[in-house]
Amino acid sequence: MDLLLRLSVIGQGPEEQTLRQQAYDLNIAEQVEFVGPKTGLELTQLLNHHQIMVVPSMWDEPFGIVALEGLACGCVVVGSQGGGLKDAIGECGVTFPNGDVTALTAGLAGLLTHPKWLMPYRSRASAHLARHHAPVIAQQYSEVIEAAIR
Repeated sequence: MDLLLRLSVIGQGPEEQTLRQQAYDLNIAEQVEFVGPKTGLELTQLLNHHQIMVVPSMWDEPFGIVALEGLACGCVVVGSQGGGLKDAIGECGVTFPNGDVTALTAGLAGLLTHPKWLMPYRSRASAHLARHHAPVIAQQYSEVIEAAIR
């Protein structure tokens, strides 16, 4: 049985037309949906229908809240490791060097061909997300400031 994979591209940017053409040229345009920018409930509902979120940032993200959003919706995240994005993903996904298409492809292919690999990542998400709640982060900031004052 062949598995029909679907891709939702969330957001918009200067590469959208190139990506649309690439999907058409690869004869996968029916499997790729460009949904535009999404926020709030609409974003949550969309992410809840996916198993994997790809965050292929080209630059060093200060932090990757988008990864936390994906984890909270049950996605395993495949994302760039530059900057703070790797910390947002933690042990709940697969990271690859920024801009390394070969490593991105390998990480994604591994998860797509071995769906059982998703569960260990998902099982760590709850504890990982708990470490990123606002009160926990505020306490950590407070501790750093207090230590600096002493």
